[in-house]
Amino acid sequence: MLEESALKDMIRRAQRGDEQVRQEIIGGNKLFLERVTSSICKRIISWNDDEMSISLIAFNEAINRYDHSQNGNFFGYAKLIIQSRLIDYFRKEARQQVAVSLDYNPQATEGEEYESNSVEIKQSWHQYNEQKQIQDRMDEIFIYSTRLEEFGIHFEELEAASPDRSDARNNLIHIAYEFMKYPQLVEFLVKTKQLPLKQMLEFVHVSRKTVERGRKYLIALIVILMANDLPHLKSSIAFPDLERRAK
Repeated sequence: MLEESALKDMIRRAQRGDEQVRQEIIGGNKLFLERVTSSICKRIISWNDDEMSISLIAFNEAINRYDHSQNGNFFGYAKLIIQSRLIDYFRKEARQQVAVSLDYNPQATEGEEYESNSVEIKQSWHQYNEQKQIQDRMDEIFIYSTRLEEFGIHFEELEAASPDRSDARNNLIHIAYEFMKYPQLVEFLVKTKQLPLKQMLEFVHVSRKTVERGRKYLIALIVILMANDLPHLKSSIAFPDLERRAK
């Protein structure tokens, strides 16, 4: 896999129409494509599989759309695009399976075959709903990533920004909930894209060192709390004592 520092100039050249450089980027990242595609599909994927073709198209799309100032790490961005396009493919396949099952004429066969078809329908709907939930979560991640970029935070940074100790994470979660109680603090953050540190210390019982050390993680939490369109992300994050802290 090519180093990202070497990719920046190559991607710009490919975006300007240099097809030879584009092929060099793709050729230099075949192992990345194989690994990511197999990981998403939960099985070994070869270059003869439809899933790999979709990943290749998605990787090409990532090259076209990538903006270092907005998207951060290229490989993280490309993985999101690939995952989104593969999920679209899975959803389409699931819908087609459901349609085939519903077109089936139960009167043409005996009971066992009808029962088998009923099972297939249930399985198809289950697969479709499962893939839809995955797609919904991916859509939220794209929305969330875009909003984090407004605060100078890349989605890929969150794991490193998260405190190692659970008590430290829970403390920042508590601070985020306390922060949300004060509209003037929220308004300042939205307008300036910075935490109002001085004002925070007046309203929220927290040390300056704690806020400065956990700044990125704290902002990431507040962005979720401010949102009304990220239900999956909200439910997937363990905010302790939710009802008590929200009062």
